[in-house]
Amino acid sequence: MRAIALLPLSALAMLAACGDAETGKNAARTKAASLAAGQWELASEVTSFEVVDGGRAQIDTPVGTRAAETVCVGAGRPPTAFFSGEGYRCRYDNYYVRNGRLNVTMICSREGLSGQIPIAADGRFEEESLEYSRDVSTSLAGDGDVRIALSVTGRRTGECAPDAAGGNQSAPEAG
Repeated sequence: MRAIALLPLSALAMLAACGDAETGKNAARTKAASLAAGQWELASEVTSFEVVDGGRAQIDTPVGTRAAETVCVGAGRPPTAFFSGEGYRCRYDNYYVRNGRLNVTMICSREGLSGQIPIAADGRFEEESLEYSRDVSTSLAGDGDVRIALSVTGRRTGECAPDAAGGNQSAPEAG
């Protein structure tokens, strides 16, 4: 009879141990409440490129184009280049970056192009890393409008470099 009584206790002990292991795993996967300040290294790759009217593409970044950049993020909202990439002047239209989730829309422009370039970013982040999709759609004067989809991954590499006070340093960016 004692053996039968001990069996359920040992089974409970094993289940409790499994529960503790799961709790440890879940704690490690806890999403960050907000994007961590510091230097971020971002890598992007064009996954889709489409000319949406009959003209020659005014932004030409074929599928497979890759870019890398480093962006300094301070307290509060990061510079728009964090979500747009190099070469765009943007203003936030919608900004949601909380609890491991990011959803941002911006209205942008680019030197030499007449019109608007809406850019959207949607993805997830953790304390030291992130991944999101970036969608670029042009609404330019004349022909040559494009739709570009990019995959972006990033990691926080430490504190901002002293010479990054201006907000970002970038390698050539596509799309």
